[in-house]
Amino acid sequence: MTAVIGTVRRGTYGRSMAVRDGVRGIARTLQRPEAGYPLLVARARTAAGVTSGEAARQLDVFAGRIAGLTLEELRELHDETFAAPPVSAIGKLVAGLVREGASLPQARGAADALAPALARLELDRNPFTYVVKALCCLLLTAPHSEESPCPGPSASPVSPSLRSSLP
Repeated sequence: MTAVIGTVRRGTYGRSMAVRDGVRGIARTLQRPEAGYPLLVARARTAAGVTSGEAARQLDVFAGRIAGLTLEELRELHDETFAAPPVSAIGKLVAGLVREGASLPQARGAADALAPALARLELDRNPFTYVVKALCCLLLTAPHSEESPCPGPSASPVSPSLRSSLP
C-alpha cells in the first residue's frame, strides 16, 4: 500500500502544521486589537513556542511592552503603527496569513515583504517590532517547500538582509 501512496514523513508534516498554526497565531496579533488581546498574544506565544523558542521570546517581550496599555491605547498604537508605508503593507499580508487557505510556501515568501516594515518599526522603537520579528523567526524555520505538505507555489529565497536583522 505504501508503494502506491508513498510514506508519510510524520516529523515534517507535524512540524509544518505547527509552523502554520504559529504563523496564523502571530498574524492574528498584528490585526487591530479587540477585547481579550493579551490572551490572543499568549495563545500565539504558545503556538509559536512549539517550533521556535526565539519567536516565543519575541512575543514575551512584546507582551511585556504592552502590559500596561488599555484596549483603547492598544488600538491607537496599532492604528498609528500600521497607517504609513512601508508598515501599512503588513495589513494585506497578515490577512492572507490568517486565512485558512494560506500555504506555508506563501507564508515563507512573505518574509521578504516584512523586511522594510521591520526596519521602520525598529527605527521607531515600536513594540510591534517584536511581533514582526517573531513572525519572521517562524517563517524562517518553516520546512522547505519541497518538504511541505501544503500545496502552493515555491517559496522565494529569504533575503540576507532580513535574516541578518533577526536575533
